[in-house]
Amino acid sequence: MTHSRNDVNSCEQLDDPDVSNYITKSKLWKYEPSIRTTDELWNNFKAILEQHNQSTLDRPLSVVEFNQVKKIISDLKTPYQAGQFLYGLNGVSQIEIDLDDGRHVFLTVFDQKKVGAGDTVYQVVNQIRRPAVITGRPDRRFDTTLLINGLPIIQIEEKRDTHDVNEALNQMHQYITENQYHDIYSTLQILVAITPNNVKYMANTTADKFNKDFAFNWQRKDDNSIVRNWKEFADSMLSIPMAHQMATNYMILDGTKNKQMLKVMRPYQVYATQNVINKLKTIDFDSGKNKVGYIWHTTGSGKTITSFKTAWLASRMPKIDKVVFVVDRIALTRQTFENYKAYDPDAIDESLGSVQDTKRTTELSRRLRSNDDGIIVTSVQKLNTLINKKSFKDPGKNIVFIVDEAHRSTGGASFADIQKAFKHAAWVGYSGTPMFDETTSGLRTEDIFGPLLHAYTIREAIADHNVLGFKVDFETTIDEEKMKKDYLPSFYREHHPKWTDEEIEEKIANLTPEDMDDAVEPSFYDENPEHIRLVVEDIFKNWRNRSNDGKYNALFTTHVGGGKASTPMAMMYFKEFQRVNKEHAKTGDLTLKVAVTFSQSTNNGDNMVATNNNLEYAMNVYNKEFGTNFKLDTVAEYTQDVTSRLNKSARDKKFLDIVIVVDQLLTGFDAPEMNTLYVDRTLKGAGLIQAYS
Repeated sequence: MTHSRNDVNSCEQLDDPDVSNYITKSKLWKYEPSIRTTDELWNNFKAILEQHNQSTLDRPLSVVEFNQVKKIISDLKTPYQAGQFLYGLNGVSQIEIDLDDGRHVFLTVFDQKKVGAGDTVYQVVNQIRRPAVITGRPDRRFDTTLLINGLPIIQIEEKRDTHDVNEALNQMHQYITENQYHDIYSTLQILVAITPNNVKYMANTTADKFNKDFAFNWQRKDDNSIVRNWKEFADSMLSIPMAHQMATNYMILDGTKNKQMLKVMRPYQVYATQNVINKLKTIDFDSGKNKVGYIWHTTGSGKTITSFKTAWLASRMPKIDKVVFVVDRIALTRQTFENYKAYDPDAIDESLGSVQDTKRTTELSRRLRSNDDGIIVTSVQKLNTLINKKSFKDPGKNIVFIVDEAHRSTGGASFADIQKAFKHAAWVGYSGTPMFDETTSGLRTEDIFGPLLHAYTIREAIADHNVLGFKVDFETTIDEEKMKKDYLPSFYREHHPKWTDEEIEEKIANLTPEDMDDAVEPSFYDENPEHIRLVVEDIFKNWRNRSNDGKYNALFTTHVGGGKASTPMAMMYFKEFQRVNKEHAKTGDLTLKVAVTFSQSTNNGDNMVATNNNLEYAMNVYNKEFGTNFKLDTVAEYTQDVTSRLNKSARDKKFLDIVIVVDQLLTGFDAPEMNTLYVDRTLKGAGLIQAYS
């Protein structure tokens, strides 16, 4: 059958020299002009597979034998499954088949230890003709495909400079919906859209999850500026071994239950990871405490992925015995462990994999002494408890400590004691808001961890659209006339006792609404029932608009000053939500699922009994709402359950609309479908940026 030009989607050649020609001449790829069809791709892969497995095969694979290979690859239904296949077991991908002579053998396809080295084969093909898979759809012809060991790994679609780069992305989305990335193309990991003046790349995905927001520009290493020229992009990302590393070392197999997908790291994540790994290669563990450095990546820019890849790659370095990922509080340990476990390519189904949790200090001690090379997830608090035990001894192993939220819980004497306790350690910090001379009177982040290794600030992240900007709505609950009549006169008499009544009246008369609010001290609002009633009224009134009809949820934080307990204020809000919900339930109006969480008090202070009674009351309400059975001896489990219903990972699919907190969950907490933060308190400095981000 023959096809006219209109029947086949053909490459629109760039005004500049084409990609395949450029990377063949300068980036060590071998161009294969004779490969133009799917069958020729299979034959090419077969030849390479046979060549790499000569010690197992004494002859070429028969049709029956190779059909088994083709079936295994063609049965990869999603890019995530393809990523699992390419990673294999401990980085070695193998295909299991039965030979005609009765032998059962494993044929090696990929070995991640041979990135850019060994017998790895790098090839470029273009204009591959692809017959229609779905009846009524046209045949297709792919622009440029990069093959590693004969398998398609990177797909490039090219457009002239008169076209937008998004057209190339849309074209690949069309290919996905037409099931064109099947059979030998099932292994595609990265999609690249190119025009002469713009380039974007993204992880391969399924049709329902395709989102151009996850297509990224490359960035320059020195200043994070965007690379738009396609040749510069090719020089940076499509060279060998970088292209192979991007498709292996810098891919994330996100195995989050019911949300499995393939992710590719963004340039700043790659650079940060590279910088840490390169610095670790120079560390002399026998020298004692090594301050490797710190990564300054703004909150919300994907520090979890960056730190995981760093930890995972470091754990495979020959001179490193252990990698310990340290969170700044116990409440985040479980969340981090679940994230890390989801990203761990060795954790198949429910198998443990490389990532290890530490629910108890004794478990932490045992894992530090063990001989395996996994990643341990723990908290600063558990480490502090461990080193203060009389029985503690240095494990005598080369340990890399990667500390998250490195601006918190690390500036005091206890963290310094932790660093001193491990004699063969290297320390790396990750922070969205590091401490500098002008932001702290204590130790700087550099003093604790060493020099800055890479920075990606909130200004850069918002400009790149990698972090959402802030929309701040300011609401006041104090009537302007009431403020002028009842509050401001007494305020100025107290603060300016020498002013006459006439001077005070003149001052108040000339105040703008903003001036008036600035004059109100936070204590005016503290435990003010009328203020609380009006705030809750506003939340209900605007809920459908702010939450996009309930699609998103919210966090509410309140705090009182003057050294007074803040939990009573949080409970006043909680009980007001309950009151309004009860009224609305009678009339059929909107009700909201609300929970409150704060720490149990154990300090024997004056507020301890009231705080714990309030917490127990809140837990009983929660138990009735969600059918749980939390008590004061399971507060940690209660908090974890609350977070699962806020970030919508709860297995029973029963989620919360609002969670009220004092200080918990404001930093380091991931909730992708939370879009609103209600703030009834004073936030400033690093705490403000952390909470908003």
